[in-house]
Amino acid sequence: YDLVIASQEAMASYSDAFQGRPALFEEVELGVFYEQFKQAKSIQARLRYGLTWLKYRHYLGRLLRRFHACTVVSEREKQMLASVAPNDADIRVIPNCIRLADYQVQVEPQPNTLIFTGPFHYHANYDAMQWFLSEVYPRVQAQMPEIRLTITGDHANRPLPPASNLTLTGFVDDVRPLIAQAWISLAPLRIGGGTRVKILEAMALGTPVVATAKGAEGLDVRPGEQLLIADTPEAFAQSIIRLCQEPGLRQKLTNQAYQVAAAQYDWAATMPRFLDLVEQVGQGKN
Repeated sequence: YDLVIASQEAMASYSDAFQGRPALFEEVELGVFYEQFKQAKSIQARLRYGLTWLKYRHYLGRLLRRFHACTVVSEREKQMLASVAPNDADIRVIPNCIRLADYQVQVEPQPNTLIFTGPFHYHANYDAMQWFLSEVYPRVQAQMPEIRLTITGDHANRPLPPASNLTLTGFVDDVRPLIAQAWISLAPLRIGGGTRVKILEAMALGTPVVATAKGAEGLDVRPGEQLLIADTPEAFAQSIIRLCQEPGLRQKLTNQAYQVAAAQYDWAATMPRFLDLVEQVGQGKN
């Protein structure tokens, strides 16, 4: 082979088998380990996750020496990786994207409906819904008893706080019509790294998003222009209520979000950059 592309850390760990061939480490992610350390509450947890973070930094630093270039999904991830990578590491930002042409779904959105997409085997999704259902949803229902929430994805039989007007779909073959039909898409994530494809999908489908700062992290979006951002239960609840009650705001957010998705997060616009990098690495020009 002329080039090896190792997708994420699990595949990059096989670099000893590449036999010196040009290699590209695609989508390096280290935010999860850093966030575990940063958010640890007890002394024991800080020591445990601090040691894990230290070991992972050293491991990545050694691993990256075996690759000619690597990619990350955001400028924030690039800055974090640059702090642990060799000084001569070639780090490129290739954002998570979607194929915008696949998201032309003609469905009428239903007022007072919310959706969260994502399987619970990814702990950040499960944590997000635990927090939302226990802290945010009751505040919304107190002012809007008719509000309804749909959660898609494999829920892995993990328990959730009790809630009314809640539908758990489990795995669905095509989540796009459900997102397009919802009045608001939620991204109340509090942990994790990378960027959220669920937000990009909502932007492409014309469904406005309410997210935490962590949920929207790494995306080139601005609060109040392409989505609403709130980090406290009260602020998150009020953002949902406001979007339900202000159709003009909803239309503004969806219009501007679609423009950003088309300009920056459509594979048609971004894939040539990745293919250029593949050519550079394969020909030893990076």
